[in-house]
Amino acid sequence: EKHGHAMATPTPPTVTVFSSIQGIAQSLRDADPNLPLQVVEDENLCGYGGTVEFNPSALSADTKSILQQAEILISEPAVVAALLDYDNLALSSLKWFQSTYAGVDPLFNSSFFSSSSTKIPWKLTRFAGCFGPPIAEWCIARIIEHERSFVATAKDQKSKSWAGSRDAVTNYRYLSSMTLTILGCGDIGRCIAKAAKAFGMKTVGYVRTIPTLSTNDDGTVAEETGVDEYTTDLTKALQSGDYIVSVLPSTPQTRGLLSNGVLKAASNAKGGLCPVFINVGRGDVIDETSLVEALDNKFISGAILDVFVEEPLPTNSELWSRSDVIVSPHVSGLTQASDVPKVFLSNYQRYVENNCSTSELKFQVDWKKGY
Repeated sequence: EKHGHAMATPTPPTVTVFSSIQGIAQSLRDADPNLPLQVVEDENLCGYGGTVEFNPSALSADTKSILQQAEILISEPAVVAALLDYDNLALSSLKWFQSTYAGVDPLFNSSFFSSSSTKIPWKLTRFAGCFGPPIAEWCIARIIEHERSFVATAKDQKSKSWAGSRDAVTNYRYLSSMTLTILGCGDIGRCIAKAAKAFGMKTVGYVRTIPTLSTNDDGTVAEETGVDEYTTDLTKALQSGDYIVSVLPSTPQTRGLLSNGVLKAASNAKGGLCPVFINVGRGDVIDETSLVEALDNKFISGAILDVFVEEPLPTNSELWSRSDVIVSPHVSGLTQASDVPKVFLSNYQRYVENNCSTSELKFQVDWKKGY
């Protein structure tokens, strides 16, 4: 403005928080007191850990009205999926949805998504870069717990029996003598690989395309990613590991990837090591019948599971009562409210600086790929 009239700075867009995770709004306020926030509290949305309880049909008129006007929304994928399945106009002003989870499969599995003949008019960004360390800690803890038979020690203590489970507690392998196969080497998979390397494990990464690194003949690959060796050959990956951890998301390519006898490749008979299978990705990479079959036929020697096809795991599932299975309630990597500002605020700044355009947002989900 040549004549000295300052341009009026446009009001920054309001961020609507509708989440079952306690404390997100407070964390955002602490990080940026000037952020315009609208927090929606409704008794029909609650939850804990990786479990969300939500009833879209009972929302108050106020909640519905706020959600209809929301331009930027922070929420769980399962909440938005249920909301749009119930009323596909529930978020009619939405331009940008920031997920509080890394996995966004509920949206892709929703009838809203499958019946969207038109392009979805808003962008989805996943909650990236925070889950690697906690999930890596959980995986390493579970591997050590399994090798050292902590469960048996706990039972012995209950019955006041010194080394009662003698074979279990005195026979174990060093981590440095073993190989960990990681199915899916995004930021979480690479974090698990680095943690395993710190204990001297060898790491093999199963990927769709082998990452290209300029220098990979002098150990730089392992240094940068934690992965000693990449392969696109699933059979080879399954045969290499003493432990196999799946970090795969739920996409049309990964659903059922390990079902129907695929794990047979890991059996001793096929040249595998009869490994322990760990799942921290998504439950639908293998159906329960195939998993039980793999255990019964000793394709694998155990399963340590944090994710399931159906969650909560139904009480009639055989997995609960098997001694070769550990059931964990989807808690290996939980969204901490304090992590939200570091993921969200830099993207919010990009959004505002680009005149409320979503084109420059990081961690955008590709609607075609499913992640």
